[in-house]
Amino acid sequence: MGIKKLSTFFVSVYLIICAFLIFNSGLFSNQPDTEKGILSLAAEVNLPQTNNVPQMSAAADMPVDVSQITATSAEQEVFTLGSVLNAKDGNPYVIELKLTTKGAAVMSARFRDYDDRNPKNPQPLEFLSPVENTNTLASKKLFLYDLEKAFPLDRLNWQSTGTIKNADGSESISFCATILNNSNDFIKLTKTYTLEPETYLMNCDIAIANLSDTGARISFEMLGGVGISKEDTRMDSRTITAGFLDAQGKVETIKKSVKNLAEAPGGKILLSHKNIDCKFLWAATSNKYFASIIRPVPTDTNNLPAEWISNKSALYFDPDILVKNDENIGVSIQTQAVSVLPKQEFAYKFQVYLGPKDRTRFEGVALYKSLGFIKVIDFRACCGNVFSSLSLFILGVMSRLYDFIPNYGVIIIIFVVVVRILLHPITKKSQISMMKMSKLGPKAEEIKEKYANNKTEMNKQMMALYREHGASPILGCLPMLFQMPIWIALYSAIYAGIEFRGAALLPFWITDLSSPDALFALPGATENLPIIGTFIGTSFNLLPILLAAAMFAQQKMMPTSTTSSSNPQVAQQQKMMMWMMPVMLFIFLYRAPSGLNLYIMSSTTAAVFEQYVIRKHIREKESAEEAFLVPTTSKAGGKLKKKKPKPPIRFS
Repeated sequence: MGIKKLSTFFVSVYLIICAFLIFNSGLFSNQPDTEKGILSLAAEVNLPQTNNVPQMSAAADMPVDVSQITATSAEQEVFTLGSVLNAKDGNPYVIELKLTTKGAAVMSARFRDYDDRNPKNPQPLEFLSPVENTNTLASKKLFLYDLEKAFPLDRLNWQSTGTIKNADGSESISFCATILNNSNDFIKLTKTYTLEPETYLMNCDIAIANLSDTGARISFEMLGGVGISKEDTRMDSRTITAGFLDAQGKVETIKKSVKNLAEAPGGKILLSHKNIDCKFLWAATSNKYFASIIRPVPTDTNNLPAEWISNKSALYFDPDILVKNDENIGVSIQTQAVSVLPKQEFAYKFQVYLGPKDRTRFEGVALYKSLGFIKVIDFRACCGNVFSSLSLFILGVMSRLYDFIPNYGVIIIIFVVVVRILLHPITKKSQISMMKMSKLGPKAEEIKEKYANNKTEMNKQMMALYREHGASPILGCLPMLFQMPIWIALYSAIYAGIEFRGAALLPFWITDLSSPDALFALPGATENLPIIGTFIGTSFNLLPILLAAAMFAQQKMMPTSTTSSSNPQVAQQQKMMMWMMPVMLFIFLYRAPSGLNLYIMSSTTAAVFEQYVIRKHIREKESAEEAFLVPTTSKAGGKLKKKKPKPPIRFS
């Protein structure tokens, strides 16, 4: 394969990978914002046949009846747990929750340490908000199997005495609801939220007491996180992830996006693990940087999954509140049915994580690590775990450097320098090989003409020519081959790493490495403009232009074949290659994260200077060798011989 074809092949592969990553990220999607809707994940009831308790299909279809089964609804009130006041003001909480008596649910969640990235007036980021009057952790239905009825807990205003400050520094609030059967006390539910300082993990306990004189078989449905805010209008990823524990103690996950659900027949995807021995651990809804994870707390000392949660789950659309083309998602878990004896109580315990998808936190906290919470981070890289592992390694290295250099933009540039130094021996060999091959152009053309009808012999003679002069077509592509995995892994790391969210290189430019550099806003530009809104967006991005210029300079410095001046077709191919790479990169990366563009631009600029130094060194070496060698007479066979040194000048 000739050098031009080989180079074209590798460049094409690189551009295809770039295109896959950029388009897969949703960069060019242009979905209009619509009203909020919800997607749900429900745990199936999977009871032994001897229990005679209906399966989930029957439970889900139970008629909602409020004639015989009733409850007293209190006034709707809103309470607050935690705070978003600055930590310097003495606030020990990292999250603020607004809770409502309606459904005993969380209306909203805001973070103390993360803002909404509004450059003019940044406010604490609101991560969760109501969806069509549906709230996070709302108690949705109480299934009464003996009566074959379901009571709508989410319509009920529970009773509460308000927030309590505990002695250990935590805050808690309890909601109570008493269900009546023919005006007699039947079931009492007590739902308690507890929030501790400096943690994103909240406890949610639900006690169900049987107040009647007969046993009761019951289960209930509760929502997880709903109404997750949109982190990025173009490159956001809404996903639902279910975690399972296999027989060897390894955490496995099944992950589905909104797109998967939208394309599924009937809007339903079964998420039961293919291995029946795998037990359900947790379910998460997440966006680009934050996650809501609901986990049933084990009821035994071996920390095994709770027996009252099934290991079979299903994703489905809720037809009552789903709005077409919406991206808001939620999690719904239905418990196994349990029998509660008269005057007895059964308690369900949940832990709910509402916070950042932080690699350091997920690996540093023993509970999060054992549960495999790190698997909710979506690196959006191809080739499975290969690039995900490299992305995690890059994030780890950068986090350590950040302890000494608190600027991720500077760290990216340092990362470029280190990579260029490590690849310098290969780059030097590549440049030497390419310059040799450019000089072998005439001889290569002679071989092609001589063996035009014999491709096998032509390739054999070409490879022999390259070996004789120490050149190799592969060497010219090695630097790009080594760089491509780093570029892809870095793209994934910057996409998913919350470390880059809001991280700035300079106070006036590249103020958020996770977004385009946006030097200034384009007057009158909106996302809804055809083509312009999709490609250009609402801002002028300078970094991709500098990147394209640096890439063009690098292509300009590439050695050209000596046959190009005499062969118009070869000259045209080289000209196309010189323009194709910069133009394609500009198109694909115009709205990519500025951190990725900063890395590629810095790497390309460094490569230009490196190529200049290497080529200058090669030319000086060749000039020295030519000056040291002079041609002999034809009798000597036209070979070169060393110059005889002149005798030293003597002064009498």
